[in-house]
Amino acid sequence: MSSMKKKPVLRVLQTLLASFLIPLLFSPHPAHSENILLLQTDFEDGTVQGWTGRGGVETLAAVAEAARGGSYGLKVGGRKQSWHGPTLDVTAYMEPGQTYVFTGWIKLPQAAPSTTVHMTLQRKTPSTTYYERIYFDTATSNDWVRFQAQYKLLEAADNLSVYFEAPNDSSLVFHVDDFRLERLPDLGPIVIEEGIPSLKDVFANDFLIGTSFSNSELLADADRKLLAKHFNSTTPGNVLKWDSTEPREGVFDFSGSDAAVQFAVGNGQQVRGHTLVWHSQTPDWVFRDASGNLAGKELLFQRMKTHINAVMGRYKGQIYAWDVVNEVLDASQPDGLRRSLWYQIAGEEFIEKAFLFAREADPDAVLFINDYNTHESGKSQAMYDLVKRLIAKGIPIDGVGHQTHVSLYYPTIQEIESSIVKFADLGVETHITELDMSVYYDSSQRYDTFPEELKQNQASLYKQLFEVFKRHKNLVTSVTLWGKDDGNTWLRTFPVARNNWPLLFNERLQSKQAYWAIVNASAVPAPPTGLTATAGNGRVDLSWSTSTNASSYKVKRSTTSGGPYTPLAAVSGTSYSDTSVTNGTTYHYAISAVNAAGESGNSAQLSATPRDTSTPPSGNLVLQYRAADILVGDNGLKPHFKIKNNGGEPVGMSELSIRYWFTMDGEKPLAIYCDYARVGNSNVTGKLVKMGMGKTGADHYLEIAFNSAAGSIPAVGDSGEIQIRGHKADWSNFDESNDYSFDPSKTSFTNWERVTLYRNGQLIWGSEP
Repeated sequence: MSSMKKKPVLRVLQTLLASFLIPLLFSPHPAHSENILLLQTDFEDGTVQGWTGRGGVETLAAVAEAARGGSYGLKVGGRKQSWHGPTLDVTAYMEPGQTYVFTGWIKLPQAAPSTTVHMTLQRKTPSTTYYERIYFDTATSNDWVRFQAQYKLLEAADNLSVYFEAPNDSSLVFHVDDFRLERLPDLGPIVIEEGIPSLKDVFANDFLIGTSFSNSELLADADRKLLAKHFNSTTPGNVLKWDSTEPREGVFDFSGSDAAVQFAVGNGQQVRGHTLVWHSQTPDWVFRDASGNLAGKELLFQRMKTHINAVMGRYKGQIYAWDVVNEVLDASQPDGLRRSLWYQIAGEEFIEKAFLFAREADPDAVLFINDYNTHESGKSQAMYDLVKRLIAKGIPIDGVGHQTHVSLYYPTIQEIESSIVKFADLGVETHITELDMSVYYDSSQRYDTFPEELKQNQASLYKQLFEVFKRHKNLVTSVTLWGKDDGNTWLRTFPVARNNWPLLFNERLQSKQAYWAIVNASAVPAPPTGLTATAGNGRVDLSWSTSTNASSYKVKRSTTSGGPYTPLAAVSGTSYSDTSVTNGTTYHYAISAVNAAGESGNSAQLSATPRDTSTPPSGNLVLQYRAADILVGDNGLKPHFKIKNNGGEPVGMSELSIRYWFTMDGEKPLAIYCDYARVGNSNVTGKLVKMGMGKTGADHYLEIAFNSAAGSIPAVGDSGEIQIRGHKADWSNFDESNDYSFDPSKTSFTNWERVTLYRNGQLIWGSEP
């Protein structure tokens, strides 16, 4: 799997690890109040509370200097190796099928340089010991950093231990405090949606539709059923790579790859082999001679041929296509080739030999070169030139693989389409080999839950992508998603550990808006998207986007989050005003689409609390505002905020959100930035919300929220400045003269009731329009 490729900020990630598939059993996730606390170690009794040193040489002590709160925390010293650190046996607390949340806090001693720390789970089975990195972050001496990960235990284990390690500093001293192990509520067994269209049937006349998978996804019945129902092509994500199949020279291990291939063949699926020759996940012995120096070219080719013959020969007739060489391009080099150890030893000839050996090993296999960022003009040209050279030399290359790791923000659809049609004149097949779609622009962003507007954006972009693939189905013969569901994606650990939702099915294997966008089934309509709920005085105004093929919609309501819902109305349009509400009561809504064939599933839930908006609320928290840009007709919004706490208790920033109300003056995407925040720019998130029904001076609002790392506002203190900036994607101008929240006279921080502050979703300052 290739690295995530995004615009400016993410270009730096392209040199990091690529083309691997991590069986994702974990994700950053906030602990909920309904979780069941199984274990807590806060060291307040002055002991280490069961923690021991992994290496047996570490010094562990409950001391005051390591306390995050209270009197004691755990100080870890005496480390000699990077893997040394504190470990805790959690075997007795965990059982297969359940999902757990691990939380711990890490801080470095005063003046210690920042470094990466990992939280890892060691899982022993009768045959193997697994080391699963479940979270990592940069630890600092300035503040405590929360390490939190969600982990689902899929199979029984002889022993389970959680530990912290510092891979880049073998002698690091660090502090640990307030460790918790919780179990999430049991939501019951996961059952796939058997009645929805199968992707492989939807695209049967277009191209193969595939997914990668890890062998851990063969353990649960629901995972196996989803793989079999929707996909007629599969790519084993890790088990066919060199480090899995031949970890030591001449010692082959096909246990994992056999299981993966047998599953696919047993379900009548085509199999793509990934990958034979790659600069990553290839053992170092491949490149060394008996003295430890770089091997000669002939020795390297001998090893390559032996390996290719063994692996391809074993699956001859079962694996129809192979990524023979993977990620060999570097557009910054004069010849466009990556200066890997393969290249350092053998130059471009190693690519030629790989294809020649592969053709000899299986004459019927379809042979591909595979790479990422092939939408970029420089890399696309490097790929084109290389393939053209190989064909001219008679090298048996049959196809080009475009990995297509994209985001909601980059690249453009036009760039992707151009990269596909560029190779048409070379007469090679095109495969989309590793498709996924990150919801982030850069590595500083993170969301605890998937924002509704991003769900809609993702669905729209997936639809556009598949329209391109179908438009060029004479060239594109296979489209493979890099993972089948959001619970099994490498993007939850790369480039940082955080939630991400890049695929067509969610963590519980239910179809997402993105799935329905590409299926566009003509029978039952897709669930509505683009929902908004705006609460007013004695009313809630709802609106949503049109669902293809829908003839009407059902509006449903509940006073309990998640339902059960009571039908409220059947409407033919895409809006509804609910006036049968009581101020102060929170209502939860869902919409379904209906036609002659039946009714769709419910939309995502929306919640709203109507209230009397004529009188602003009052309390201990006050929101202040200043206009950092007083020009009413330029292309930027620049509201700055400060939250004051006049009360006697600290208030967690993660409980708070701010709304700035304005008119968009044209339907354009909006980019939102935090230019500065005392609580940390990366701890501030912004989103744009379109109001269901416009108000005087407002048809949209910016909602500014904070994650838990933003900390708290102390009693009789303030949040410090929060500097927000927004502009339209096309940089067109706003007319702020009539905006509800804008006031050019406020050039210094002033209490301002036309910006609103919320605590846990409830309005606590200001008046909504």
